[in-house]
Amino acid sequence: MKETLKNLTLARWIMIFSLLAAIGLGVYGYKLHAKRTDLEFIIDSKVRALAVELQTLAKQHSALVKQFDREGLLEQKDPSSYIRNIAASPNVQIGDIAVDPPNETENIKGILDTRIGIKPASRDRGYPRLNIANFLYKLESESRRMRVTRLRLEPEAKSVRPENILDNDMWRWEAEVTSRTKMDTPPPPATKKP
Repeated sequence: MKETLKNLTLARWIMIFSLLAAIGLGVYGYKLHAKRTDLEFIIDSKVRALAVELQTLAKQHSALVKQFDREGLLEQKDPSSYIRNIAASPNVQIGDIAVDPPNETENIKGILDTRIGIKPASRDRGYPRLNIANFLYKLESESRRMRVTRLRLEPEAKSVRPENILDNDMWRWEAEVTSRTKMDTPPPPATKKP
């Protein structure tokens, strides 16, 4: 063995080193090739589907942002400003209204109903039915969540006969709107089996 090493010249050492380096580079290249083919498979199968899903979700997000801006709700927790803005709009002309604090109940599991009472600030004054109808219509039409669930109308004039109601078309009113939202419920705790 010692004689074999003594007989090796510089050129032979270079050839042995080059052969070992070529074997090492071949193994490393094969591993990189295998990794590249795995990544190409992932790109072909998963990334394209993920890109399509991402594009669809981006379009849904844009639509929801437009709807959010259109509804004028800052948050679902503050619908009273939305109701007051509708009441003050030029097509409604209801004037100052009193908005009761929200009453939240869960009638259906996972669904939160928020009920809000609305009435005019001045109880001794009547309003035309057209203005009341416009107000209630705009409350529902400009929000997907808010619905009028109760309405009470009384003629402004006292002891008026049914046939004379249209002579004085002024009404006292009270309404209740309900906003329904889905609650985020945590998953039930996992039970451990003994």
